[in-house]
Amino acid sequence: MAFHLVGTLISQLTPYVQEEYATFKGVNIHAEKLLSNLDAIRAVLKDADEKQITSDAVKHWLQNLTDAAHVLEDILDECSIVSEAYKDKHSIIHPKKLYARRSIGKKMKNVAERIDAIAEER
Repeated sequence: MAFHLVGTLISQLTPYVQEEYATFKGVNIHAEKLLSNLDAIRAVLKDADEKQITSDAVKHWLQNLTDAAHVLEDILDECSIVSEAYKDKHSIIHPKKLYARRSIGKKMKNVAERIDAIAEER
């Protein structure tokens, strides 16, 4: 389950890094780091899923990862909503769009730090 969730998040995050949010200060760095960590985590998930039944530590790690992945999924949903809402705004510096990007950037930074910590635990 977690393996597929992380795979889905990677496929959802990549377009935002390449398009809409890559130009915003800091978001690109955090998003690329997230992608890197998610790839590394995904590499060990199959084994972790099998060990989950017998290891409480692995079970805890998977739960933390799943929780963080759901937070990231919410952020990506917000990205999609903001992108759609300001689609017709021709200026990249539209004040509401800038505020939304800044807010998303902060959230992405927080979840990136959380996933960094989870990646360190593996």
